[in-house]
Amino acid sequence: MGVLVFSGFSVLEWNPWDSFKRMTYCVQSNRNNFKYACNKQMPSVTTSKTLKPENTKTQNIRSMRSTLLLCCSLLALTGQAQVFMRPFDNAAVMAMGGAGIALPGLSNGLNNDAQAGLLMAKSPGVWAGSAIPYGLSGWQTAHIQGVVGLSKGSGLGLDVLHSATSAYSEQRFRLAYGRQLGEKIYLGGSADVLRVSAQEYGSATAATFSLSILAQALPTVWLGAKLQNPFQQKIGEDIPVSLFRVGGVWKPSELFLFSFETEKDLERPAQVKAGFEYRPHTLLAVRAGMRSGDVARIGFGAGLRLKNGLALDLGSEWHPSLGITPAAMVSWRKE
Repeated sequence: MGVLVFSGFSVLEWNPWDSFKRMTYCVQSNRNNFKYACNKQMPSVTTSKTLKPENTKTQNIRSMRSTLLLCCSLLALTGQAQVFMRPFDNAAVMAMGGAGIALPGLSNGLNNDAQAGLLMAKSPGVWAGSAIPYGLSGWQTAHIQGVVGLSKGSGLGLDVLHSATSAYSEQRFRLAYGRQLGEKIYLGGSADVLRVSAQEYGSATAATFSLSILAQALPTVWLGAKLQNPFQQKIGEDIPVSLFRVGGVWKPSELFLFSFETEKDLERPAQVKAGFEYRPHTLLAVRAGMRSGDVARIGFGAGLRLKNGLALDLGSEWHPSLGITPAAMVSWRKE
């Protein structure tokens, strides 16, 4: 089975079954050297026709993005790797480098199941957002959350995530519960249903769960942790995201907070995340952060707190090779 790919200067005939690792290497290569890296690292690729692009830099960027989309699809079809696409953080948390596991509130969404224990009785909230991964119009993502307080110190949350290309899609449905155990300790858990589907290859569904904790260690310090898919439940032959997150937040006042987090995935190196939120005005929040790993990424954004509990958040994350991922979120909480 061959696939024709327009890459830089050439029309390439690609056999995806034995070129997967070389393809992944190309996606992670630097933009300016992308065409060269692909041609050098993929000896099985054969050139059938030479094209003369109008703008070399533009062609390289388009080639890289097209190859990234092809990788998304082929990973699902080859069955040689973990589920490829991971949920993107909402706009507010993305702007803070993804460090959201210990946030002491729900203004930035439900990032820790235990946060539902912060709810008062009958205090609903809704968050809805989307991101455009690396500016790729063919990669669609959507995220919606809802919470409601059951009683003082307990709440229920529903989280729906969607990520898809034209050939491959993933959905996650999460039902979360959080409860206050003591004056400063909150415990949470969730049941997750995961579904993946690929054209001509059918679909698969699996269920898993997660456990979370949130605690106010000091008057200005919060700690949080989450264990997701601890028993490595599989979808077919693949293991969905199985990770451990732990972090803290320093919040000296209502105007400023600093958040940090470490995340360890089963099949990836540990990531260290850090970010801050500054509120120069009650209606405005300014955020920035970064995360380390194989590739360091920088986040930035802002949020507006409007009347009647409405809020609008914008955020972006910059990847040095793949570019900008813009995100937006609108939310409402009963005041």
